[in-house]
Amino acid sequence: MASYISDELIDRISERADIVEIISHYLPLKKAGKNYKALCPFHQEKTPSFMVSPEKQLFHCFGCGAGGNVFNFVIKWEKISFPEAVKMIGEKVGISVAVINEEAGRGVLKEELYRTNERVADLFQQELKRMVSVKKYLKQRGFIPEVIDKFRVGWAPTSGDFLKMARAKGISLENLKKLSLLSPSQKRDGWYAWFRQRLIFPIFTPEGRICGFGGRILDNGLPKYLNSSSSLIFDKSRILYGLNFSKEAIRQEEEVILVEGYTDVMTLHQRGIKNVVASLGTSLTSSQARLIKRYTGHVFIAYDQDKAGISATLRGIDLLLETNLEIRIISMPHGVDPADLVNREGEGSFLKRKDEALAYFDYRLNLEIQKRPSLRREDKIEIIEEVFPTLAKVSNSITLGELIRSLSQRLDLDEEMIRTEFKRFKRKERGFLSRPEFLKMEDGQEKRERMLLQLMLDDEAVVKLVEERWDLDNFTNPDYRRIAKEIIISWKKGKTSFSRLINQLEEENLSSIISSFSLSESPFKTDDKEKLALDLIDKWQRNKVQKRISELTKNIKESQRKGQEEKINQWWDELTHLKRQISLR
Repeated sequence: MASYISDELIDRISERADIVEIISHYLPLKKAGKNYKALCPFHQEKTPSFMVSPEKQLFHCFGCGAGGNVFNFVIKWEKISFPEAVKMIGEKVGISVAVINEEAGRGVLKEELYRTNERVADLFQQELKRMVSVKKYLKQRGFIPEVIDKFRVGWAPTSGDFLKMARAKGISLENLKKLSLLSPSQKRDGWYAWFRQRLIFPIFTPEGRICGFGGRILDNGLPKYLNSSSSLIFDKSRILYGLNFSKEAIRQEEEVILVEGYTDVMTLHQRGIKNVVASLGTSLTSSQARLIKRYTGHVFIAYDQDKAGISATLRGIDLLLETNLEIRIISMPHGVDPADLVNREGEGSFLKRKDEALAYFDYRLNLEIQKRPSLRREDKIEIIEEVFPTLAKVSNSITLGELIRSLSQRLDLDEEMIRTEFKRFKRKERGFLSRPEFLKMEDGQEKRERMLLQLMLDDEAVVKLVEERWDLDNFTNPDYRRIAKEIIISWKKGKTSFSRLINQLEEENLSSIISSFSLSESPFKTDDKEKLALDLIDKWQRNKVQKRISELTKNIKESQRKGQEEKINQWWDELTHLKRQISLR
């Protein structure tokens, strides 16, 4: 059946709706003279060509040609029909829209369900006021009464008490069933309350209407957290907890902090960090990522860094990348969430960690390298295979190029080879990395380490030089590191024979390396082995400095965007020093 809304009602909504305010819910707009501008959400661009006129109440993109009024924008963004757009904007400006079709009944029911949730929230809040032990728990967690009231925290009584109170207050049991606040009993006829003896956190829509609830148990029972079931007005995959309280701060700060739990949002909000939302204790969804995009392009993830938190962070990264958001990861102590950290160390500690947050790819790459610190060739292949799916989510070609360059530097592999492999990966082709000849290739770092070890086995003067000028932990190959350490020990004792080394190490693979080096023809074309060793060490130092220069250059670019002048000056000084150091070598 076709939907119909009267022209008079459409005109009333159009007159009341401010196109700048409505579009600001979806995009971060910046003032540009008498108009506003932004990067167009309907095509990829680097320079803003999307303009919004408050005077004419129109928008237009001079890049892709998209344009129209406030209804056209919502239709194009939300991918909905015109009547649906009119109804959505009507709700935002406080005008109820009666759509003459089968949806009319659903609209009326939604309003009833929202009102029911409001009355249930009042009931839970009243119950909390009676619970001395629960109020004491909240106080111990550091919450002040004003924040508890603002977030409308409550307490769910026993099932029997909840039913009695709901009946006494005239709350519709049918609506409670539709909201799954009542569930059928498995043991006998009748119904029981979904939330029982739990701390209750109402969950709000971005507009501030209660669409569901979250409940936390205070003893050792399971599950620890319990959300409302899906209903006509609640879908947890489309909601971000706290967004109704934080959306203005997110727009002002032009960034959002994403946490896992209700208490994280409340604690940070209480400490003045208000641009924060939570993903309802679940893995981030694509709908939540698109919701974030409406308000900002910059996301800081502050999940607990235990195994589950790391997994959630990685899944969140990929989803946020698909939405073309800039992502940084706040390093949290293992097993500590933002609420615990702020209560223990103060908000300054959290903000310092936020300032030091890692770019998402550095975080992703660090995790993989930590699993395989020896960085053998097989390790590098595994790392590349792990990070390629993340790279595939990056739509900006310039950013992608920078990330591939960073990957080649960190793994000491040819940049063009990685670039070619990535193209094959995207085409789902079998590439060079899977071929035996790649595994047999030596990268620059491995070759230098092998030569240095051979020189140590060949000349005691080199052993002395390495002991004085080189940190053996610089060997990325653990076998080479073991052998080099034993050579140093033997040299200090005045006993440096191949046979003794083999006896001391007592491992077949290490014995094989030593015998191979000692029995093969010398690869060195110069008799000045000390100079060759110094050249190898110098080459390693240059590479290390070059990597740091790349890091500093990247940090400076990012800090210029954020206006962190103090750090920029500090990094410029280090960068200048390192470049001078490189030029003198």
